[in-house]
Amino acid sequence: MITVNHLVKSYRGQRVLDGISVKQQRGEAVVIIGPSGGGKSTFLRCLNQLEPIDSGQITIAGLSFQTHGGRATAEDREKQRQLRLRAGMVFQSFNLFPHLTVLGNIIEAPLRVRGRARDDAEHRARELLEKVGLLDRADYFPSQLSGGQQQRAAIARALAMEPEVMLFDEPTSSLDPELRGEVLRVLRQLAEEGMTMIVVTHEMEFARAVADRVVFLDAGRIAEDGPPEQVFTAPRLERTREFLRKFTET
Repeated sequence: MITVNHLVKSYRGQRVLDGISVKQQRGEAVVIIGPSGGGKSTFLRCLNQLEPIDSGQITIAGLSFQTHGGRATAEDREKQRQLRLRAGMVFQSFNLFPHLTVLGNIIEAPLRVRGRARDDAEHRARELLEKVGLLDRADYFPSQLSGGQQQRAAIARALAMEPEVMLFDEPTSSLDPELRGEVLRVLRQLAEEGMTMIVVTHEMEFARAVADRVVFLDAGRIAEDGPPEQVFTAPRLERTREFLRKFTET
């Protein structure tokens, strides 16, 4: 489902992603951990083509992208549009439209982008709201919801486009512990249902319990990649052990 070869990305001369290569199978839940500034969010933004890459190649959901040193062509833009349909992304901030209800937020893209009939879009939206535990909040506006509820609404909105891949960029980082649990339960359910997903997070217990694979990204490179039990109980590198100790000591 996802193949990345020798991905390089720099900002102002500083290399943020330094030759990353990784593969992910359909149905795998991969959790990316690592220190702040290690390149985790940039990696997701490159996967979803929110950031152009400097070199290397990305293939995601059947679409391939690589740098060609010039401006994006019409073909490039069409592939990016197709990618938005196939890969959903949920950010740290909820990014809900404040002037629309929860239901309105969820049906907006299916109506405008996929051309769905309103009745069909609303039916699917209510199914998703029930899935994330928000069916009784369908007619609320985002300002009337807690942070955890807003993030669950954002997840439902992304799922409404029926993506093949879901990317989550620290979806619980702005929430207090009780609200984090609400969101993590939804992510756990998606993983159990076989959604292909990448989750960037500092929630180590979640990573250990839910991930099929854990990737430790440090200084723009993949330092460790393996099953959660191996990474958490017998990491190969001292750098990984040093990072994980900060969580076991708190």
